Amino acid sequence: MEMRLINALFASGFSNIQVKINVTDVFVEAQNNRYFYVTKAIGIILKLVNDITPRHVENIHIIINDNGIPLFKFSAMRADIGDWQTEKLSNDELIYLSSFDPSITGGSDTRVFHRSLIDYGAKMSIENYYDVADFFQYRFGLAAWGSYRPWKGATFLAQPEWYPINNISTRTLPLVDAVRSDFALYKEKDVTLARLMFDQTYKATNQLYSRISAGYLELQYAGIYGEIATTIVDGRIMFGLGGSAVRKRDPDNVLKLSDHYTQIYKTAFFNSRLNIPEYDVTLDMKAGRFLAGDIGAKFTISKFIKGVTISAWYSITDTSNLKDPLNRGYHDKGISIAIPIRIFRGSDSKTSYTYVLSPWTRDVAQDVNQYESLFDFIGRNIKIFFDKDSKWLN
Repeated sequence: MEMRLINALFASGFSNIQVKINVTDVFVEAQNNRYFYVTKAIGIILKLVNDITPRHVENIHIIINDNGIPLFKFSAMRADIGDWQTEKLSNDELIYLSSFDPSITGGSDTRVFHRSLIDYGAKMSIENYYDVADFFQYRFGLAAWGSYRPWKGATFLAQPEWYPINNISTRTLPLVDAVRSDFALYKEKDVTLARLMFDQTYKATNQLYSRISAGYLELQYAGIYGEIATTIVDGRIMFGLGGSAVRKRDPDNVLKLSDHYTQIYKTAFFNSRLNIPEYDVTLDMKAGRFLAGDIGAKFTISKFIKGVTISAWYSITDTSNLKDPLNRGYHDKGISIAIPIRIFRGSDSKTSYTYVLSPWTRDVAQDVNQYESLFDFIGRNIKIFFDKDSKWLN
């Protein structure tokens, strides 16, 4: 019976699957690889369990994990699930009668099936660059990734990129204290290695998450990045601390550090997020020391619209330590849009395309481009958004 359910879950797009069935309860732990909304994943599992497991089972417990890190446990009575499937209960009523536990730190004591040790993929990438001398420049190509996950929470990641169509170049000398304004020197390369790194995530009691990353963290910087985060009030508020110690990479050699910029750049931040599910809005604040040594805060507002996320940000930092007049008194600002690929294809997917529009000619309020922040790792896997997304259960 367990193997039949395990195989059905794998065929439906889940991995890292564990199943335990006893007299009255079924325990399922799985990683959602396919479904954009986690409530959709829960609905698929509920239907499979209800159809396959013996009639004497009274309760169903589902743990959703990410790379072995348990995000939450959803528990429901078998009778309520049956009434939901026959439409005697609505999605909201089923969630009201069930329980959602984000504090779980461990899973089932059974063998893991269909574990995802290796993952890879590629997608088209289009980037624009607006230079003072040459107004519109662009590059078009493929951004690929490959990861190896040897144990719980661990990821070895490589992200090579190839841009056969690329006219990005700059005739403007980098600013004296450039930390980001020399980005075009890296973007003008047709073949790049965006990341080559190791990442380890943990989850402790009291919903305390932590992460440490090391290696080539992004296209311009290599070093280490650490972060801790937690949630309160059913996930309405997130807060944490983060920081990095990095060196600049050589734009002409993907595996070498820069000989020109030899200093170690240090950052330290207090991070916070306010989730407002009533309007599908999030408000973020990153306050502390940025890459160029400027101290202040960066504020971001994001609006979630049917899976599409539109964001805008603005920074207020003390730029008196920056030598170049183009940086002094400047406020970093920009907009971005993340579009899920599921909009363009006939099947569900968690992958999204992100387009960012922001000046690359300033060094104010800059941070290391993270592989995935803890706030984004937690994402909508919190009680207030789980309730909000209840319509996707079926």
